[in-house]
Formats: sequence, C-alpha cells, structure tokens
Amino acid sequence: MNSELPAGSPADSQLGDIPLPAYLLKRQDGVFIDPSRIPAGSDFPVFVEKLFSYDARFAGLDYDCFQRLLYDAASFAGQSAAVKLAADIVVFPAQRKELYKAVQLLDNGARAEYMFEPAFLEVAYQEPVYGVADESGIAPILEYRQETKMDPTTMDFDEFVAAMWVKGVRFGINAQAVKRAIEANKTDHVVIALQREPVAGRDAELQETCEGLRQDNSPLIQASGKADLKRFKNRFPQIVENQQMMKKIPCQLGEPGYKVSGERVEPSLPKDIDLNTLIGPGARIEVTEEGEFILAATGGFLSIDVESNQISITEKIEHKEGVSAKTTGDLVLSVDEFIEHGEVQEGRSVQGKDIKFTAAVYGTLLSDAGRIELEDNLSGGCAKSPGGSVTVKKRASNSTLEALGGNIGVAYAENCTIIGREVTIGRAINCDILAEEVHMELAEGCSIAARSIEIATADARNEMETIVNVLVPDSSDFDRQAAELQKVISDIRSAIEAKSGELDKVRSDPEFAKFLSVRAMIRDGSVNLSPEQQQNFRQMAVNFTPHIKMMEKLSGEKQAMVQSLEGSEQDLAHLHKEREAGAAGRKCKIAEVVGDTTVQQLQTNLGMQHFSGLSGKYLQNSLRAYSPAQLRIFSDDHGSVDWQSQVPDAPSQ
Repeated sequence: MNSELPAGSPADSQLGDIPLPAYLLKRQDGVFIDPSRIPAGSDFPVFVEKLFSYDARFAGLDYDCFQRLLYDAASFAGQSAAVKLAADIVVFPAQRKELYKAVQLLDNGARAEYMFEPAFLEVAYQEPVYGVADESGIAPILEYRQETKMDPTTMDFDEFVAAMWVKGVRFGINAQAVKRAIEANKTDHVVIALQREPVAGRDAELQETCEGLRQDNSPLIQASGKADLKRFKNRFPQIVENQQMMKKIPCQLGEPGYKVSGERVEPSLPKDIDLNTLIGPGARIEVTEEGEFILAATGGFLSIDVESNQISITEKIEHKEGVSAKTTGDLVLSVDEFIEHGEVQEGRSVQGKDIKFTAAVYGTLLSDAGRIELEDNLSGGCAKSPGGSVTVKKRASNSTLEALGGNIGVAYAENCTIIGREVTIGRAINCDILAEEVHMELAEGCSIAARSIEIATADARNEMETIVNVLVPDSSDFDRQAAELQKVISDIRSAIEAKSGELDKVRSDPEFAKFLSVRAMIRDGSVNLSPEQQQNFRQMAVNFTPHIKMMEKLSGEKQAMVQSLEGSEQDLAHLHKEREAGAAGRKCKIAEVVGDTTVQQLQTNLGMQHFSGLSGKYLQNSLRAYSPAQLRIFSDDHGSVDWQSQVPDAPSQ
C-alpha cells in the first residue's frame, strides 16, 4: 500500500507531497475506505481539493460513495469491511483538462448546466517537406515540419468530476445524465447537477397513548360490529387515575441540503414542547426510559383548554345542553360526579355514579351505588341506584324509583313504583312501595310493604284503598324447628336418666362401693396407707377391674349425652333469639286514617325478596292481596294504628 500519490504528471514533485488520509488505503486492487478510521470531522474535502488541484484524479470512481464520504461520512460508522472508492488515483494531464469547458452555475447555486460538444484532442505530428523529383519520379525528403491536427476523442466521467470540482461543481452531479451526454458525443445543453434541498426536521409533538381522549359524536360501534344509534362513541372523554394519556415525541433535527457548489444549506430548527406549560389540575408528568408522558393524577373528565392549551382532569362533568339524541345520545360516565342543567329526553339514559339534574328528567338514570339527585321533576322515567340513594325534590309521576339497599326521598309521587331500603315520601298517590322502612306524610290509595311503617295520614284515592303490609317472619318454621328440638331434648334427658340408673346399679355392690370410697379418700389425701395396706388396696383394684371398666364406660356414655343435651338446648335458645331478632322492629304506626285503609301482616321469611322478580301489575296485585283474617291488624276508614309485633316467650326446657 502506498501512502502518497504516484508520480508521473507534469507536477510530479508536488503530487508526491500529498499524503493519503489514514482512512484511505491504496492497494493493488483499488482505493478503499477504512470506515473504522474515519475521524469525527472528516478532512476528505481538503484532500480532494489538493488532489484535483495537482493534476490528479480518481479512476473508476464510485461517485455515490465519493459524495457520501464528502457530505455524510458519519453514515460509515459501524461498518467493519473496507469500502471500495475507486480503482486507482492517476494523473490528469493538462491536455485532457482542456477538453472540459466552463460550466454555468444558476439560481444561486441551485443547479449547474453544461454545453456538451464533440470532443477533439490536438495531436502533433511531423509533416515531411519534399524536394524536386528525380528522373525516377521519387521526390526526396528535404526536412520535417512540425504540424498539429484535431483528432476526435471522448470525454471521461472521472475526468469530468475532477474538472467540474475545480470549476465549482462539487455536489449532486447526475452521473447517468453526464455519462449519456459523453457517450452521445454531440452538442447538447444538459443540466448536470441539482441542489439537494434540506430535509425539514420534525417538531416535537404529543402522541395519544390511549383511546378515547377526543370527543367523538359518531355512533358507538358495539363488540358485535353493530352501530348503537342511541349512544355517541365518546361524548365526554374520560380517564382513570394514573392512566398514561399522551407521550411526548421529541423534536428531530432535519438533514442539511447542499448547493451544487458543495455549500451547506441548513434546515430550519424544529419546535420543541415544554410539557410543564401544558399540565393543568389533575394531570402530571412522568419520565421513564421510554420517554416523557402526561398522566392522569386522578380519575375524571378530560378537559383541554383551547386558550391556555392546558390539559386537566376534573372530577365532575357539568353540562348544560341536556341529554337528547342530538346533543349527547345515551351516556355511560366513569367520572364520580355529573351535573346536567338541561332536560333528559324521553328514551335517553344516563349511567354514572353521583349524578345530579337541575331540569326535568323524562329518561332513565342509573347510578353505581351513588347519588341520583333531581331538583326538578321525574316524569315517565326511571331512577335506579343499588346501594345508593335517589332524591326527587319536586314531583315524580309514572316513574320507577329503585335503590335496593339504599335510600329514596321524594317530595311528591304519583303512580310510581318505589323500592328501597328506606323510603321517605311527602305525599304519595296510587304508588306501589316496597322497603325495609317507610316514612310518609300522606298516603292516598297506595299499596305498601315494609318491616317498619310510619304514616301521618292514610286515605283512599278514587275508591282505591290504601293497603299496608307489615312484613313479619313466618313463625311456622320456627315452631316446627322448636318442636323438633324439644323432642330431641326430651329424648336425651330420658336417655341420661336411664344411664344414671345403670351407673347406680354398678355402684350398689357393697364391696365395690367400699373400694370406691377408699379410693376417693386416697386421692384427696385424707387417708395414708401403710405398705401392707397399699398392697391390699392394689389387690382390691385388680379384683374390681370389671366393675371399674363398666363404670367408666357408662360414665363416658352419660357425659356424651350431657354434651349433646347442652348443644340442643343452645340450639333452641339460639332459635328463639333469631325469632326475637326477626320480629324486632316489625311495626306500623298511622297517626290518622281518613279513608279506607287496611293494615295486615304478611308472613314471609324472605323479607323484600318475597316480591323478587315481580314488577308492574304483578307487583301491585301481590301488594294488594289480602292476608288471612287472623293476620288482619286494621281495616276502617277512620281511626289510627299503633301496632308492634309481639314475640311469644321462650319455650320452657
């Protein structure tokens, strides 16, 4: 491998002084690039400048590799194998240089044009000068005169690259176009090089990392693929706590462009994003190995302020446009609180947790153990909150209110079905009410079932009486179980008495009774025996071994019977306590009856579950069914009621 350029040109002494860069290897099979030795700041352009200025050039040049090494040397990083740049470095004679004329740089270096013409090379030769011919007709050559002529030749692409470099074209030569023009060897005006425009960088941006961050009023597509025309895809974007919402995609610098002169054209700087300026209440930033993220610090409704560009999570949604087919469709909310100031249209539903409505509701409201609060009327609709509460501050009509395990409060209810753990109503007309506890100011023509009922005034309505059912335990099961336990107790006591008789019979033997007495005194230390007496006592024990074993067997059997008796007696006492607990709080109090009213006991051990699965007319008919006469407490159109369930005394044992 040579470390310097070869000699052989008119400037041999100068060429030999241009050393090859450390990353260029000149071998027998060509000039190669060693990628591992390319420095961070490549000096290849300086080397090329010297090379082309001192009557040398590349032969068999890979122009793409040449441009890459000039303007993108970093792209060789990581390569281990040598890359061939050219076949050789050779002399570029001045005579050949003259073949290449001036080039036009246009549009401030954006393109270069060249006029190709047929190539001719001036060649010198000796022209003979003849004298007068002799008698044989042959003229002698008197001398030779130096003459020149223009012989046709062809241009060379490698020479063209070197010549254009010196003339100012150092980037972006269209090798294919130049080679075609050289091969054609005719007059032709060709654009030989074009500027490479800079590649714009990428601005930093926010990438959504979860679905549902944008409001989407298109129909919801169900899992089956069918469109649900009652619900919008995402009317209120909602998010759960610690959910990643957005990821910052960092800005990326662009790539420079180059004029045909090799002058660098810088791209514009991309814009960055400061996440701290975007974070509003309820949102936070998290930095991980995967990047920067915006997370929800709390669960709730996603809000993006278009003026401040702040991203916030609010715990409640406050809406003013109402719930209808045009505004929201049916709503399924995951936020804790939703406030609607517009009407809820008939046929529409709202499902959430704590939901409040300040205007009239005609649709369906569903809460997951939260509060449903209506400041206006509920008409022809439904409000359900299992384990939660339902409150209607004005009027409920032709509606269903349900809070299994929860509370219901209504100022005025008419033609409604009301089911809850505790129900409080100001005035109820023709309503079906099922609860654990009921508190009412005025009941007119209602059917009611509960454990505890308090009514200020009861009246009939349009000849329909008010029927009150006090849910009391069905004592028949308790009586049957108690009778069975009492029989078991009696049988065990008889068996214990019989076993005691057998024990007494064994102990009735005078000698054995004497032995037992002595053994008892020895055990309690009241008698001390001499060695001789101890020997006699041991012999007595041997003699009475059958009696002892029989007595121990009978005592063990008796003890087991006693334990069984105690267990049965405890079961009987527990059964009675259960009966007392079940009957506790079963009461009805009506301060004033002013119209047809019936109060009766409804025996069931299922409580409210007695009516499970019943609705509409079936529930009403069940609530209005009359109990047997012996369970009737009150039936009249005037008077008052103050009744409480009584529990019979515990059975004697």
